[in-house]
Amino acid sequence: MKRITCPKCEHEFNFDESRYSHVTSISFACPACRKHFSLTLDEIEEMNREEIDAPYGYIVVLENQFGYRQTFALKQGDNVIGRHSPGSVVDISIQSGDMSMDRRHCIINVKPTGNGIRYTLRDNPSLTGTFLRHEILNDRERANISNEDVVTIGATTFIVYLPTEEEDDYLIE
Repeated sequence: MKRITCPKCEHEFNFDESRYSHVTSISFACPACRKHFSLTLDEIEEMNREEIDAPYGYIVVLENQFGYRQTFALKQGDNVIGRHSPGSVVDISIQSGDMSMDRRHCIINVKPTGNGIRYTLRDNPSLTGTFLRHEILNDRERANISNEDVVTIGATTFIVYLPTEEEDDYLIE
């Protein structure tokens, strides 16, 4: 299965490419806005390639009943994470039907320090809370994040992947 993004409304939906291996161009109708558009198999493959430039690490949202697997690069400073919604201003906009995830749910802060980079997580605050390593964060609590930490926001879970010393010259506090 591949993910297709509508060029008009940016709605994403699944497509079974295995049924069309002999075809070069495929026409779609967006299930959300009904816009008709065509893509080649090469364009579909390019959409689904997970090459991500992430010098400060990245998060991987796990696939569940509310959404599909998604990857987002972290940037220096605050990375506001939340459910995708038109008009919401977030740095990491997760496409999901998970209504227990707020539009601005939590924040990962990436801050260079004298001896490396500090990664911290805090709740925005949200209605359902933010869990790090299966423990809920208290109001205004900032928790240090390590490589491969598991974070749960609402019913959605993501894993944080941080650069290691072998990959970069960064040190993680």
